Amino acid sequence: MVDDHEVVHDGLRALAGREPDLEFLGAATTLGEGEGLVARTRPDVALVDLRIGERGGGSGIELCRALTRAPDAPAVVIFSAYGNRDLLAQAIDAGASGYMLKETSVSRVPGILREVVTAGSWFEPRIAGELLQRRRAAPGSATFSERELAIVHGIGRGESNHEIGERLHLSSHTVKYHVASMLRRHGCGRRAELVRVAHDLHLLDEG
Repeated sequence: MVDDHEVVHDGLRALAGREPDLEFLGAATTLGEGEGLVARTRPDVALVDLRIGERGGGSGIELCRALTRAPDAPAVVIFSAYGNRDLLAQAIDAGASGYMLKETSVSRVPGILREVVTAGSWFEPRIAGELLQRRRAAPGSATFSERELAIVHGIGRGESNHEIGERLHLSSHTVKYHVASMLRRHGCGRRAELVRVAHDLHLLDEG
């Protein structure tokens, strides 16, 4: 847990103590401490406060980006008081595997953390739905962003999400999110169909 409020640390520690499959590995109150803690403990999930480090010119988004680029990166869940789709988009672009609001019921937290580990991601449904609708309605939304095309190139070469992520310096969770988003947007049922769609739009070269 990376948050500058000790009461939040205590709450998560107590919560983990009641769950047989959750272990609280430690807490940090600054960006630097957070990086060090993750490097030492190698958690499955790092829960990071969105606003951590703002007084020093940093942010939880910045820490997320640093953590997800490291070898054996954990799944990073941004913990935020703001139900803002623009902030969610920033978190996803930084490699976050989840975005959880601080108003979330404590009883739901263990299930959310488990879903991040087992399914690869969990984003507050209301905000994620708004973001997806906005991206669908945006000009050019029927095509692909530069990052999405790079992912589709990897799919065409037979790369796994992990291999694509290593090449693009993204977490496999972020790649998975982008693939799922493209499948929904283009009405595809399989990853390979994305390659066909991009090819038909003349967006893929021989490479």
